[in-house]
Amino acid sequence: MKFYELTPQQRRDFLEQEGYATHNDARLLRLTPLLREYAADGMIENQVGIMGIPIGLLMGLEVNGKTYNVPMATEEPSVVAGACAGAKIARRNGGITSALWPVRVIPADIVFQKVPVSRQEEYAKIILGHKKDMIQVMKENMPTLTRHNGGIEGLTCDPIAKGKFWKVRIWIWTGEAMGANIANRLTEIEAKYIESLLGLKPLAAILSNAELETVGSGLKIDPDTLATKDETGMEVAKKIAALSQWAELDDTRAVTHNKGIMNGIVACALANGNDTRAVEAAAHWFAARRGRYKPLSYWQFEKDETGKTVLAGKLTMPIAVGRIGFSIKTLGTPELCQRILGAADLWEMQEVFGAVGLVQNLAALKSIATEGIVKGHVKLRSYNLARAAGAQGEEIDKVAERMMHHPKRTVRQAEIMLSHIRSEKEAEAAENLDPAKEEEKDE
Repeated sequence: MKFYELTPQQRRDFLEQEGYATHNDARLLRLTPLLREYAADGMIENQVGIMGIPIGLLMGLEVNGKTYNVPMATEEPSVVAGACAGAKIARRNGGITSALWPVRVIPADIVFQKVPVSRQEEYAKIILGHKKDMIQVMKENMPTLTRHNGGIEGLTCDPIAKGKFWKVRIWIWTGEAMGANIANRLTEIEAKYIESLLGLKPLAAILSNAELETVGSGLKIDPDTLATKDETGMEVAKKIAALSQWAELDDTRAVTHNKGIMNGIVACALANGNDTRAVEAAAHWFAARRGRYKPLSYWQFEKDETGKTVLAGKLTMPIAVGRIGFSIKTLGTPELCQRILGAADLWEMQEVFGAVGLVQNLAALKSIATEGIVKGHVKLRSYNLARAAGAQGEEIDKVAERMMHHPKRTVRQAEIMLSHIRSEKEAEAAENLDPAKEEEKDE
């Protein structure tokens, strides 16, 4: 049986048998909620309940020659299935290549209002001349950051809007943490020190979510591997390239193009306990950084090393995530998801997430170019409803087929259809056993 045809318990058994999860891990995945009431109350204000989000596995994603099973947390039915479909195409074509550049540092700003232009150069020299002292302030106030080799990597001073604002930017290395709280705390501490140096009170001290480190993920596809029962692979590939060009030229299309990419990346970030808003903010800033909103990926035809025409896809974007942090430790499930993923460090995890975004994008464009998004969603949802209703074996196909043509697609409706199918089967079996029928056959 294929992985998606297994029951949730059989899938957990697979994880345990293959060494992706321990027996206790598999047990934790079954228990809900994993988050205890006291822990939830300590995470947010006015806590009244806990909401569950399904965690699925993107199976067999090949990145840089290594195969990953990627946990994804999402409520949208087609996301994991789409990622799996895209990953399958990627496997047929040698897998994804991913890399990061440069090493990630978080920008954080200490901003002043109405600093005279005539004094800005003087103030900049004072601040840059006290960089060692600022590092000492950090060591005294944030020893944990220092012990983990984190800290201030750089300082810049720049005017904003012709001097209406003036900012001191600190570039902060936070290791494998996402680093937002670390950056904000350090920036507030350094703001007080700079105030003592300049005699100027800052307006604000806060990080920027404008991530400069980017993940680049690429894939070259033999068009023949995109063929459907109705169209050749080259016909499908040409449509995918055209859809990509449309997103490049039309920012209203680029928004939805990028949303499809973020379906996969946000699901990965959520499963791993990360701040999905920071991930989204950095991605959309990057898409619009040149003054016009652009797609985060593109697909175009190229010649490979043998001279054959291939469809080449490239995704470039920041992925603002971490492997350690308060929410990751408190929630519990993210640490388990990280063990299942099996990435050696944060940078490998980011490369995998970039690959997920690219195969998610590929699957969406292929679906648009062929059967259409709605038909694919309806088909997938119908099969999921059939399984949720308790259908087994050939019953799944029968219930799903009926659900695809029914206006009300709910678990209850699938249960009714399953009951009808089983009643029909029982009636047919009873009819075959009817003595009168047997006599008719004999005659």
